[in-house]
Amino acid sequence: MPVEVKGLVETKAALKAYAPDLLKEMNKEIRIALKVVVKDAQSHVTPNVIGLYGWQDRGNVVKSRTKAKTPLAPNLRAFPKYNPLVIRKGLTFSLAASRRNSAGFVGFYRLLNKSAAGAIIETAGRKNFNGASDSQSNNPQAGAHFNRAIQGTYGGFKQVGNRREDKGRLLFAAYYRDQGKVIDAVFKAINKADSKFKSRLGLAA
Repeated sequence: MPVEVKGLVETKAALKAYAPDLLKEMNKEIRIALKVVVKDAQSHVTPNVIGLYGWQDRGNVVKSRTKAKTPLAPNLRAFPKYNPLVIRKGLTFSLAASRRNSAGFVGFYRLLNKSAAGAIIETAGRKNFNGASDSQSNNPQAGAHFNRAIQGTYGGFKQVGNRREDKGRLLFAAYYRDQGKVIDAVFKAINKADSKFKSRLGLAA
């Protein structure tokens, strides 16, 4: 869901240095807009996934059943269990700058799906709906069954861009249902702060 805003880095830096009150006001308005999408996504997290009741988190410690830890993979963890509380908590947003990506872009206003299980719900089957060819499961149809169960509970992917990565079932779906309102609100907040700042400097807005 990336949207390019030219000059944002400079605008934020200027506001932080010379008009922190305007930066605070701008960020407050942006938070309100982002929270709408996040809360919508959270409201669609179901108590369980129909047909995958064995995936449900029942409070037991789960160990990896696929591979043993090795010096090259000392932190290998077990497949995460489905816990709706954890998934809802992991649906959030950030106003902090991200690391610069390979294309040279830095993200500022980001919707995040931070839990492992939440990311699985978001993307399961996006690359291969019939399951990975290198699956270590004893059941070759396990991947397809898993993806179909998630899709049966959460519905299909919602596409918000042209790439395969631009679709999902939680935040992507909430963003899709928002129909661009969050983007409009973010731009409005940025332009409003920029206009007020220029007015203070006696410049044309």
